[in-house]
Amino acid sequence: MRQLAGPTALAFALILPASAPSAARAQEDNTPRDRPLVVQIAGPCVMGLDGHKAGCNGVAYMAFPSSGRIDFTVLRSGMSVAFSGETDENEDGSYTLTLDSVVSPQSGRMEAEGQCEMNVEKDGRTVRDIACEAETEAGTLTLEASGVMAAADIGDADKMDDGIEDDSAQG
Repeated sequence: MRQLAGPTALAFALILPASAPSAARAQEDNTPRDRPLVVQIAGPCVMGLDGHKAGCNGVAYMAFPSSGRIDFTVLRSGMSVAFSGETDENEDGSYTLTLDSVVSPQSGRMEAEGQCEMNVEKDGRTVRDIACEAETEAGTLTLEASGVMAAADIGDADKMDDGIEDDSAQG
């Protein structure tokens, strides 16, 4: 994996700020039915901006019942970004999330067009692949990942707080 330098590193820094790594944080409602579903996907991942790629520490699938939003949140040392949308389809182990935004602590929610596709083995735990592509005003963001799913306790999401707020209730 080559190191990012110059304009590419600057672009990542603007989109993916240097904050403590974590998944997106849910709204303050702590009733069990309103708590987000957090599924960690442990395995290799790579994210990119306009074709320049860098490794990442992990991916979390997050569903927010209180707002109806769904995210694939990418964690990278000191940075995070969430590929986010509200419309999804799931058929025979093939899951598609239509993206309408990308969220990061520094940039907030940026409009985006694209999708994430996830293919899961019949065992229901093994993710063959995740592929996301989002067109934003800052460029094309991508994610490639695979691994094994593990449900995370909501306390885990709080420990991984990166400052991303689920602001979908604001519109």
